[in-house]
Amino acid sequence: MTAPSSRPFGTVVTPRPTTLSARALRCLADGPLDAVTLMRDVCQVARLQVDAAERMAQALLGHHPEFARLPSGHWALTEAGTASAPPAASAASAAVPRLADIAFSVVDVETTGTQASGGDRITEIAIVEVRGGEVGDVFSQLVNPERPIPPYITALTRISWDMVRDQPPFRQVAQGVLDRLSGTVFVAHNASFDWRFVSEELRRGVGHELSGPRLCTVRLAKALLPDLPRRSLDHLTRYFNIEIEARHRAAGDALATAQALCRMLRVAEGEGVRTWPELEALLAPRGPRARRTASDRRRRAFPLPVSEDDIA
Repeated sequence: MTAPSSRPFGTVVTPRPTTLSARALRCLADGPLDAVTLMRDVCQVARLQVDAAERMAQALLGHHPEFARLPSGHWALTEAGTASAPPAASAASAAVPRLADIAFSVVDVETTGTQASGGDRITEIAIVEVRGGEVGDVFSQLVNPERPIPPYITALTRISWDMVRDQPPFRQVAQGVLDRLSGTVFVAHNASFDWRFVSEELRRGVGHELSGPRLCTVRLAKALLPDLPRRSLDHLTRYFNIEIEARHRAAGDALATAQALCRMLRVAEGEGVRTWPELEALLAPRGPRARRTASDRRRRAFPLPVSEDDIA
């Protein structure tokens, strides 16, 4: 795999800020923010009233010379803060990346459940490299989740406690995962699920976090294959006549997803989509279906029955 430093575009792995002021520096590096937006990001809270946010911002940042409150009420970095903030993107990273030149890391994880931040852990991870429309290296590793594996998970994945008891915990394989993801586009079938678990394991184990572009092959299939009635991994691979050697195992699912990605990138190229911005435009929500209600979003947050699942 190409060294991460040579890749101009892709996932960035950075040390997770360990203080609130460090988080504020990162949040304000791109420009001023109002107190509510800033404190939501810094304190990682979903809901915050304006007056409470103003008090929190003043208490946390008011005595730091790196921060200043503007007359508009927004918070910004002073010259001292700008000097301390993370560096801006380089000219190379600003260049328009061509899909043919991008390195993709196709990820699949098996887990003890569905709640990445609620105590569930990874039991297996696989990362498959795709570059230039071709499948490359395959990395696969069983992981000791350091907690019991529910029987229904073992029935689905065939991963038992006996299989993982002597395997390394995630923190011991984290550096290898970071090396493979750095500088690549993170890809998965239902990418938000795998991204959440990998990010949470990295945060918990080594104090790092992921940021950067990611690609969901469910969304890609919806955009490129509108006549395909279902976009589950089983339906997608059947459409492309791809065999999944080990279903519901990380390496088998990741390799099948990588092969489907290669096929869909060829479909995209045939439709004139050749750069990352063009692909993002293709995937951008549009029309009334993009405006789901809060109740819609809450309903979709719960796992669907297997017979209705379009993502696994």
